[in-house]
Amino acid sequence: MNLEPKGFTATPYPYHHELVLEISDITNLGIGIGRDQGWVIQVPYCWPGEKIRARIYRNHSNYSQADLVEVLEPSPDRVTPVCKLYGSCGGCQYQGSSYEAQLLWKRKQVENSLVRLGGLSVEVNPVVPSPKPYGYRSKLTPHYQGGRQGEDLTIGFLKQGSRRALVDVKSCPIAT
Repeated sequence: MNLEPKGFTATPYPYHHELVLEISDITNLGIGIGRDQGWVIQVPYCWPGEKIRARIYRNHSNYSQADLVEVLEPSPDRVTPVCKLYGSCGGCQYQGSSYEAQLLWKRKQVENSLVRLGGLSVEVNPVVPSPKPYGYRSKLTPHYQGGRQGEDLTIGFLKQGSRRALVDVKSCPIAT
């Protein structure tokens, strides 16, 4: 039985190919960046400085996407997320890392964006930390499904990596 999804491009990696990566950076969406002989692989839920095992699920023209299978050597910045839905709900990409590390990465992302988009190499001031790392967000975007005659209305947040599947969120630690 072929598990490969319809339309999967099998280069540079076959479907569900596993490899060990060192995570060297992080995207503005909180996705770890690793490289295999120069080829970029994006893996969610891992942090710079970690050694991980990843499983490829999509190849693009200039990078691949993979699932985190195992953290072999954790970053000192890794923490236990406060939210029990971390990893399934798509709302808190950074919650598995220390708040101090999040602030440093966000500063670096602004510096990198200024260089990449504006050609400006300037020092960016340190990020001003919030006095409330939890319970601060006043705007949330719940989604809904169903609700037709005879169906229950499902309300929740989008599942990580999905445009349609919902996660039922009873409470959210970052919401006010």
